[in-house]
Amino acid sequence: MATISIRVDDDIKRRLKRVAELSGMSQSAILREAIHDRLEEVEDLLVARERLAKPFRTVSNEDVWKDIGIDN
Repeated sequence: MATISIRVDDDIKRRLKRVAELSGMSQSAILREAIHDRLEEVEDLLVARERLAKPFRTVSNEDVWKDIGIDN
């Protein structure tokens, strides 16, 4: 596992310490989880932007059923 150093203001440090104490989690665990969750959100946003940038067409329900081999 790699180590990353960041600078945070005193308020964030106090809040992190308090949340760690109240939750019983280590500060590192809280930060790892927060970074993981935020990365997931940003990655999802980037995928959505990429897909929306490409032309797309609307497909009818009937065409979908035909494409998957179900006669409706």
